[in-house]
Amino acid sequence: MYLEINDNTTIRHIQERFSDYYPYLQIEFYRKSHHKYEASSDKDLIYPGKTIGDVKQTHVSALLEIKPLSKVADVEKEFLLRFGLSVQILKKEKDKWEQTTGMDDFTLKELNEMGRNSSDEFILSEPDSEYPDE
Repeated sequence: MYLEINDNTTIRHIQERFSDYYPYLQIEFYRKSHHKYEASSDKDLIYPGKTIGDVKQTHVSALLEIKPLSKVADVEKEFLLRFGLSVQILKKEKDKWEQTTGMDDFTLKELNEMGRNSSDEFILSEPDSEYPDE
């Protein structure tokens, strides 16, 4: 996927495009950066209606390619180095979103699949009793 990022791009637009490709992942933007395997604080979360020009320190327009085999840590690092944006990728875990702090070495494809698997509504299980004789 390609994201065109400039000062007029809203955070919501980036989030929607990202979720179009990875429906079981979410990308959130924060005021403060974090280290690999480290969580971001909810108090630093940036409102999705803001434009990139409102929140970033460097003003560079560019096209960002995010590949399915990119590692979470690499995507987060790319946003920080190229745009001065601190992002955190979250994974769907049943009915809620969780930061992928311990999963920074996983690829987006792997995490999206994990999120899909944890969100499946129909999980097969063993029957409580044996089938009746025919």
